[in-house]
Amino acid sequence: MKIIRILFKNLLVLIVFLVLASPLWLKFLPSKYFNIFVNKSLVINKLVCNFSTKISGESMDPIITPGTAVKLNRCFDQKDLTENTVIIYKDNSILRFGIIRHILPLDPIVYKISDEKSPENLHDIVKENIVGITHDFDLSKTKYQFKAKTESFILFSNEFLSDFYLAKIPKGMGIEMTTPEKTTIFSIQKDKFCSVIFPKKKLFGVDSEIIDDKTQKIIPLGKEGIFDLQPNPNINCSEFGSSQGMLNLKKGNYHYRLLINHQVLQNIPFIVN
Repeated sequence: MKIIRILFKNLLVLIVFLVLASPLWLKFLPSKYFNIFVNKSLVINKLVCNFSTKISGESMDPIITPGTAVKLNRCFDQKDLTENTVIIYKDNSILRFGIIRHILPLDPIVYKISDEKSPENLHDIVKENIVGITHDFDLSKTKYQFKAKTESFILFSNEFLSDFYLAKIPKGMGIEMTTPEKTTIFSIQKDKFCSVIFPKKKLFGVDSEIIDDKTQKIIPLGKEGIFDLQPNPNINCSEFGSSQGMLNLKKGNYHYRLLINHQVLQNIPFIVN
């Protein structure tokens, strides 16, 4: 019995320590883990939801000057993510500050973000990329100009593409030896992952990325590429594996996103098994 009491006491001390140390590690957890804490109590808000960090550079100046300690809330609902909300978000493994400029009613909802250093350089993120938010700052003096309606950021793929799909070929083979088979289910052991694009016109600023549905981690595949009318289709294939140039994916559910100038053009779910 004495041993059990000692173990319980040590466990309680560990839990208290982790709670007190939460600002050091909780901000790196996906926001979905904090949904259950939204608007629960002042104590929970203080211990779990609220944290602060300092602005280290000039990316948000003059809205937020360098060195300012920013108080943020990591427990928020979809309705809290409105235009002109200041956020901190994950850009791969880096945390960045930004401002929600536009909200695209897609599935999932896409938030167009920029800072004050380059206000017109918009980035697309989803809710799971957002680590914390604040409404404490006056955005009336922002340098960003709302030159376009939100609807103008939603692209229709049939204006750019005749067709676009994911496909597979046998592992170890090249596209000159076989015909890609359209699919959204891939085997790490048997398949090679391919994307097949039929462009209607020359496409500039094409990005592609894969999103892990479980972790919401974004895996960039290409940046600012150009797709010409020849060859048509344009077929790109990658082997599954961890070596350079391979597609390092574990078994699970994913989304493949095709973007033009940071705007979502296609979003295809697929499975790796």
